[in-house]
Amino acid sequence: MALEEGVIEEVVAKVKAIVKGPHGELFSQVVETFFQQTEPEIFTDEDLADIEGGMEDIRQGRYLTLEEYRKGKRL
Repeated sequence: MALEEGVIEEVVAKVKAIVKGPHGELFSQVVETFFQQTEPEIFTDEDLADIEGGMEDIRQGRYLTLEEYRKGKRL
C-alpha cells in the first residue's frame, strides 16, 4: 500500500521531531533495526492487527509506563 505524498511528508516531519527529542537515539535504533529486515513481509496480518489494537489502547489511555510496570502495577 503506497502512501500519498502529503502523508509521507507528515510522517517524515513527525519522525524528525521524535529524533530531535529525548528518545531520539532509541527511536533511531528501532528504525534502523526495522529497516535492516530483508524479508518482504516483516509482519503477518495477525501481527499488524495486534499492533493496531495496541495503538488504539494507547490512544484510549490504556497503557503503563515502564516505571509503573516495574513497580508491579498491572492494567
